[in-house]
Amino acid sequence: METALAKLEAMFQKAEADLDWIQHRLEYEIRRNLPDDALPEEDPLAVLEGLSAAKARYKALCARMNRISREQKEATEGLQASVENTLRIVLDLQQKACLEVVQDLQTLTQIKSSTEYFTGG
Repeated sequence: METALAKLEAMFQKAEADLDWIQHRLEYEIRRNLPDDALPEEDPLAVLEGLSAAKARYKALCARMNRISREQKEATEGLQASVENTLRIVLDLQQKACLEVVQDLQTLTQIKSSTEYFTGG
């Protein structure tokens, strides 16, 4: 497995080196054949450099977007857990409060009936 991985890594390194050589060769040929009075907008090297800069910025933006997306998901999950926990607490308190109110009403009803009995009302 390690041998196959090493071969694959070597292939990628060679491919990257080949692409670098092609890029340098292309730049050399362009410089050699480009007229000296060419406008900057017509300069293929400037276009290639701009393209490389745009590609690097795009990669950076994608990485940043992925990081923000992960953080947003984590924050959403945290908020959802907090809301669920708060909801459980509120429901628990409501149930306890209802039981206490019912018990208090029963006690008040008993007291009222006792006082009515003794007062004759």
